[in-house]
Amino acid sequence: MYERLKLMYDLLAEDGSIYVHCDWRVNGYMRLILDEIFGKDNFQNEIVWQRFGAHNDGKKYGVVTDTIFYYSKSSSRIYSQQTEPYTEEYIKERFTMQDPDDRRFYPNVITGKGSGPARIFRGVSLLPAKGRHWTYTQEGIDELEKQNGIYYTKEGTPCLKQYLDEYPGRPVQNLWADIFMTKSGSELLGYPTQKPEELLTRIIKTSTNEGDLVADFFVGSGTTASVAEKLNRTWIASDLGKFSVHTARKRLIGVQRELKKENKNFRAFEILNVGRYERENFLATNDDLRADEKSKQAERKEKEFVK
Repeated sequence: MYERLKLMYDLLAEDGSIYVHCDWRVNGYMRLILDEIFGKDNFQNEIVWQRFGAHNDGKKYGVVTDTIFYYSKSSSRIYSQQTEPYTEEYIKERFTMQDPDDRRFYPNVITGKGSGPARIFRGVSLLPAKGRHWTYTQEGIDELEKQNGIYYTKEGTPCLKQYLDEYPGRPVQNLWADIFMTKSGSELLGYPTQKPEELLTRIIKTSTNEGDLVADFFVGSGTTASVAEKLNRTWIASDLGKFSVHTARKRLIGVQRELKKENKNFRAFEILNVGRYERENFLATNDDLRADEKSKQAERKEKEFVK
């Protein structure tokens, strides 16, 4: 894996990222390799993906998670915050306040770290807590007051009204327990290590923009290429297994048909059997090495004979 990941690092764009999925057997080794190649400062997240709800693993805790290591090539990485829908439990727990028109909101603090000056709230000058500062200018506070955007606690502390209907959902954290393995439906292709399209959709939307190039060098059933095509990204996919290549090809033809049915543009793709050329080059190189070694052996025997 070291040589392969080093090559991937060299091919990666400066604002690109890599997601490496592995299971508990090799997590520790993979992390050390990635730290060495990409640098510890470019390690972004250890994502824990809950693949199953439960698993019977005999006399030990059931293994229901895998790890996805997320690294970037540099600090200029692309990152688009993704969200997941709020659960009813989360809404009840967090958005506890309501306006007279029944709009639910969360009273959030409007201070940040670092000292700052007082601001005027409802005609009264208020200092922030020690070591804190108001995150809005006076003009911003005045505008919030006009829009009824500030909530005051019983103690008179001003808070920002964060309305439920203004947020698309909860920011995705590093525990992904909302995406399970594909077990049924038209997406299931019977490939042993197939990933859910929802998983790849989250990754691709987070770290690329439309038109960007996505690469998967262990493409398997073609999930990455399929999702990249649907999200209007260009893509390169490779795999050593013939069954994988045929499965991915069939799947991508299905994507083309699906897009055509929806009157959307779709693109052609090309399959290149580069492995054969690599083998010929490898054999040629080995023949050269063998010929060179024979020449050296003959030269050594000649010198021994002269002696």
